[in-house]
Amino acid sequence: MYIAYDKIAQTLALFIPAKYRETLREFGIKLKVFFNVRYVNKNKKNALKVIQNKAKHKKLNVAFHVYDETKWKCQSIYDLMEQSDDFVPHIFVTKNCAPKDNFNYQKPSELKKVYEFFKQNNMRVSYAYDFENDKFIPFEKMEPKPDIIIYQHPWYVETSQGPVVCSKFALTCYVPYFVATSISPIEYYLRFHQYIEIHFVLNDLIKDYYSQNMENKGANLKVVGHPMLDYFYLNRNHTFEQKDYIIYAPHWSVDLDNNLAWGTFLWNGLFILDYAKSHPEYNWVFKPHPCLANYLVKSKHMTTAQVKDYWNEWAKIGQVCETGNYLEMFMQSKAMITDCGSFETEYFLTKKPLIHLQSKNAVPFNPSVQKIVENYYNVSDIEQLQQVLDTVLVAGNDYKKEERVAALKKYGYENNFAAQNILESIKNVLERE
Repeated sequence: MYIAYDKIAQTLALFIPAKYRETLREFGIKLKVFFNVRYVNKNKKNALKVIQNKAKHKKLNVAFHVYDETKWKCQSIYDLMEQSDDFVPHIFVTKNCAPKDNFNYQKPSELKKVYEFFKQNNMRVSYAYDFENDKFIPFEKMEPKPDIIIYQHPWYVETSQGPVVCSKFALTCYVPYFVATSISPIEYYLRFHQYIEIHFVLNDLIKDYYSQNMENKGANLKVVGHPMLDYFYLNRNHTFEQKDYIIYAPHWSVDLDNNLAWGTFLWNGLFILDYAKSHPEYNWVFKPHPCLANYLVKSKHMTTAQVKDYWNEWAKIGQVCETGNYLEMFMQSKAMITDCGSFETEYFLTKKPLIHLQSKNAVPFNPSVQKIVENYYNVSDIEQLQQVLDTVLVAGNDYKKEERVAALKKYGYENNFAAQNILESIKNVLERE
């Protein structure tokens, strides 16, 4: 029988002195997580036996849990599974369950765009959301019922589609939609992370850091690389047409009311737009984080009209890129200007200059990204930004290039095929006695 310890604690807290309420609520959450972990661990053994028996006779159905196509980072895994004799990959398009007052709130109608993205790419895609009745379809009732589920988001996953419930019948895996960047617990210490059977991570530096801080000491972590970086591995011998794009990619976390505070848009957004207007000789691309527009409005930094006007100004002088397919653009670019964490690693593989916009209140990077950022042009105010833009872009003096290339070879990012490593990891679990 399921007991909602967190809700019970919230109710009881209403009847005790205020100074004890938060402690009781936290205790209720911890109790809930404790029993959920026990439930998941109990399910794992039985579910694995069923999946192992099926694997002897049939291909296993793999479901990718997706609610945002702009954050789709598992294409190399899907493609490799499509070629495999062991797996049949499926995209299950669902809605996130963020409440209406949250900047991540997603209207059901937005799922059609997500669905069409995969359909147009000739991928095996199904809705896991019932539009007619406005409700989620439990993964256990999906056709086909998945044997393996790969999640990309650790938050806003609806219960009947989440790892606790799905542990009854599926092997649950997690491939973050972002390349691990910060030391924030949101990357490794949410309830979600404790319920997942295999949590795939980029490298040993990240695994070691997470393990020190996780409740399970990293027992479910597996080092494989990141499938987003497979693009560079698979295209390592390809010659890209150079279009000299200069990409401005601001993060959404522009104030202290969040867990990262990386965003610097408030002090440089207008300046960079004006700089782009004064340098029409370049091909400018505005690539905002998918959450930036909503966050600016919800946090009252800008009005809806102001956001629309700003986006339109970029469209007049260049491109506004809000899709998940951007790595070819990276390879065709001249430089990037960003404060967005994942891009610090992704763009590193292009060997091109990155101007890192620093926030004074930012959560520190993890050890892996710290080593990368040392080879970038780091700026924290308009004066520094102006100087670097004039030196690196206008004068063409990329004086840190040799350092970046040497660091790239040193850390071995180019010689890793994460998708292959992930498939082998899953097979190893399936072969366990």
